[in-house]
Amino acid sequence: MKARRRRGVAAALALSCAVALPGCVKNTEHTGSPAGPKVKVAAEAGVADLVPKSVADKGYLKIGIGPNYFPNEYRDSHNKIVGWDVEIGDAMAAKLGLKAKYVESNFPQILSGLGIGDYDIGISSFTDTAERRQKVDFVDYYKAGTQWASGARTEKVGPGNVCGKTVGAQSNTYQLLDYLPALSKKCVRAGQPAIKIDSYDDQTQSTTAVAVGKADASVADSPVTAYAVKQSHGQLRLSSGILEAAPYGMPVKKDSDLSRAMVAAFEAIKKDGTYYKILKRWGVHAGAVDTFQVNGGS
Repeated sequence: MKARRRRGVAAALALSCAVALPGCVKNTEHTGSPAGPKVKVAAEAGVADLVPKSVADKGYLKIGIGPNYFPNEYRDSHNKIVGWDVEIGDAMAAKLGLKAKYVESNFPQILSGLGIGDYDIGISSFTDTAERRQKVDFVDYYKAGTQWASGARTEKVGPGNVCGKTVGAQSNTYQLLDYLPALSKKCVRAGQPAIKIDSYDDQTQSTTAVAVGKADASVADSPVTAYAVKQSHGQLRLSSGILEAAPYGMPVKKDSDLSRAMVAAFEAIKKDGTYYKILKRWGVHAGAVDTFQVNGGS
């Protein structure tokens, strides 16, 4: 299975609604991020002691990130990098007694940069795959898959009744490049009409198309779809469960002692409730995991 996270997007996107629509999802702090204060996290001595000296001496984790995947990681209206993935990274770093220092990069450069010391870790909704593990290790912390959304007051459209329907997806994603074309071919082989697949520059445009009736459904990574539904003020609904689930992992340099420290930090934020509180706050708690491990992807 190919990685779901989109590839090769070099710059952060300034997202806005494709049309004027009450409740339309906007990628800004004021209308995109959930209300309420962030969860505060304190360092934990036994966990912080596991941090390699080279990192501990700096006092921060240098984190490569591609902030263009709302609501996981994106830039808000003040140009600040935010998102539930970012808050999880902040909490993990805090348990290690470190600050999180985010450095914007594009998707493939984060992985290559880890090997030459440009970053300590990466955070960018990476799916832990065997292909990527040839170059880096992954500390797995979340489980995501493909999920569908359709209009709240129209037919619920999902993989079982999609033939001949119009479905939107974000450009450069697994859903647009692999998943939907494969489903469409299956329709044709069964003598049914092909799927009309619409490509959008950002996920906001895809979900807005469903809300205004231009598309029958939208497909994306499960946390992206779940948050779009949460922010739609009842105009969208989930129309499938989480399909083809696989772990998100934070990449680190191969055989780095930092991965062991990160696992301990994740276990600590799960134990004190921080992990679930963050995911619940963003409405993406369906992907919460019970255990954290290194290289647990298929």
